[in-house]
Amino acid sequence: MPYHLLFKRSVKKDLKKIGKENSSRILKAIRERLLPDPRAGKPLRGKNGVLWSFRIGDYRVIYTFSDKDLVILVIRISHRREVYR
Repeated sequence: MPYHLLFKRSVKKDLKKIGKENSSRILKAIRERLLPDPRAGKPLRGKNGVLWSFRIGDYRVIYTFSDKDLVILVIRISHRREVYR
């Protein structure tokens, strides 16, 4: 059964800030690599495995997922120097 992809409202603003070309590349990578397997990223330390980070070039996708509900929630997308602040 496939996962459903949800985005926090602020992600739209993040994608606008990144630009069209990079945004489309990031969304494509999310659909092709993260959606089939949410464990493709790595868990963030100190968050008890709740938040995960997925690397796409210099950009990071911060997300969480539920195996029970088959949902991936994208919380933030930003450049690696800004995303963890």
